[in-house]
Amino acid sequence: MYNTILIKQKPVFNLPQIILKVAIFVPCCPNSNSMKNIVFICLASLLLSATGPKLVSQKMVEGITVGMPKDFTQMSDEDIANKYPSTKKPVSMYTNLDRTVDFGLNISKSRWGGLDLNILKDIFHATIVESYDSVIFIQEDIVSINGRPYVRYEYNSLFDKTEGYHYLLISILAKTVGEAEVDKEKLAPTNANHLLIFNFYCAKPYQEKYQPVARAMMQSIHVNTKQACNAIPSAEQPAPKGLVSPQDVLKDQKKRGTKNK
Repeated sequence: MYNTILIKQKPVFNLPQIILKVAIFVPCCPNSNSMKNIVFICLASLLLSATGPKLVSQKMVEGITVGMPKDFTQMSDEDIANKYPSTKKPVSMYTNLDRTVDFGLNISKSRWGGLDLNILKDIFHATIVESYDSVIFIQEDIVSINGRPYVRYEYNSLFDKTEGYHYLLISILAKTVGEAEVDKEKLAPTNANHLLIFNFYCAKPYQEKYQPVARAMMQSIHVNTKQACNAIPSAEQPAPKGLVSPQDVLKDQKKRGTKNK
C-alpha cells in the first residue's frame, strides 16, 4: 500500500496559489527519518521548478544585452516616433504583442563629469517628481547588477488621471572595477561617461502581472563598456557636448525650483 502526500506550494511571482498532488510511493509505516528525507527532496524539487519569468537575451546595441520575454519585439523608428515624439529618442525600444508594455534604452547626449551615483540619484529623483502630478516610490536606491552599479527607481506615477508603473535603472558608461582589471586600454574619450537609462513602463492595471517581469529583466542586464562606447556613434547619438558637472546640474535645478515657487 502507498500513501499520497498533498503539498501546498506558496504563490510565486503573484501567481494564483497552487495545490500540487504528488504521488510518492512510500510504505504506510515508513521510518520517520526516511519520510523526512522524501518530503525534503519533494519540496526542494518544487522550489527549483518554481522559477521566475522565462527570458531570452536580446541585444539592444552593441555591448548591451537584456533578457526579455519571447513576445517582446523591437519597435520600428516610425513606432517610436509616433509613441514618443521627443528629441530624446530612445536608442532601442521593445514592446509586447498587445503593446501594453514598453522597455527602452536611452543614452544621454552629454557626458557625465563624475562617478558619484548619489548626486545622480538626487538629480533624477527631482526630475521624476517634477514630471508627474504625483509619485509614490516603491524602491529608490543604488544597486549592483552583474558587477555594474546602477541608480534604481521603481515607482507609481499619476499624470493627467493616468496611473503608471515604472522601473528605471541608470548607470554611467565607465569601466567597472572588474573590467578595468581585465582590460587596461583607455576608452575613447568622446564616447565614455554617457548615461545609460533603462526604462520599463506599463499602465497601473498591468503592474501585478508585469512587475516580476520588469524586475527579472533588469537583473539580466549585461554591459560591455568598451563595446558600448564604440557603438554610440552608430546609435545615431548627437555629437558629445562635453562633460557636465553634477554640481552645476543640481544648482540649475534649485534655481528653476525657486523660480517656479
